[in-house]
Amino acid sequence: MKTGLIVKLKNIFMYITLIWSSVMLAVYLVVLFEIPLFAWISYLPLGEAFCRLLEFMMFFGIWIVPVLYIITIFFMIFVRKKLKEDSQNKRISLSVIILPLCLAALMLLTNYIEILA
Repeated sequence: MKTGLIVKLKNIFMYITLIWSSVMLAVYLVVLFEIPLFAWISYLPLGEAFCRLLEFMMFFGIWIVPVLYIITIFFMIFVRKKLKEDSQNKRISLSVIILPLCLAALMLLTNYIEILA
């Protein structure tokens, strides 16, 4: 019972980390390449609120993604070593490890805060 909860918790953190990193990467690439997507979205009903939500995700993602990444990696190692669970979804595990690192490298190579300002 306890091991099932830890495995479910690991999966939840893996998917949250993957989704947040993917959304951050997509939005940051839109901002980086100056695609007028936010202007198009603002014409829609509640478009301004959606743009603010994406902006919120980008600014808080600077701190949330690394914290989620550390917690997820801890759970992945714990489940793999202590509980001896073989991961059925190795592609997702690999993407959870690589995507936030690629996002961090992109953010460090381009001046992230100045681009978002």
